[in-house]
Amino acid sequence: MLLVVSSTAISASAQVRPALVKNTDEPGRTPFETRSEFLPNAGGCFNNSDCYNYTDGSVYASFDLKAVPTGKRWVITSATGGFVYGGTRTGTTIELANVNSGLVFDGLKWIYGGPFYPDPMEFNSITFSTTTFVVFNPGETPHVRVLGDPNLGGYSVIVFSGYLIDAAN
Repeated sequence: MLLVVSSTAISASAQVRPALVKNTDEPGRTPFETRSEFLPNAGGCFNNSDCYNYTDGSVYASFDLKAVPTGKRWVITSATGGFVYGGTRTGTTIELANVNSGLVFDGLKWIYGGPFYPDPMEFNSITFSTTTFVVFNPGETPHVRVLGDPNLGGYSVIVFSGYLIDAAN
């Protein structure tokens, strides 16, 4: 019995290679967060924070965050913060909306009503920390409104954390 074996080399240009595919959600994540420090009823945003176009009243604080960079989407995965009140706290909500949608709260994307935790060292302050999933698209300007009853009365801070990813074309 005769066995004939042939070996042929395939040139590099003739080899089949997998196509490069870009997944816009993985893994090119760039950490991104905003830190908003504000003093309701007494001056608004601090200079070192990501808080713009601040307005307030006796029971609310309202401000914009920095706009999402061109060509990117911002995926928010957590929110953390704390508030000081001018009286005994009876209710708080935090709203996050897209200011570019026309009427600010037509673009409501997230609302948080607790739980909030009282600071054992300070009677009139509360803190919170929660996971979330909110997406803002390129150029959108996130807008925050904090409602407090009876009133917000001292130093407050909110940090929204997540990551930027390339926007889908």
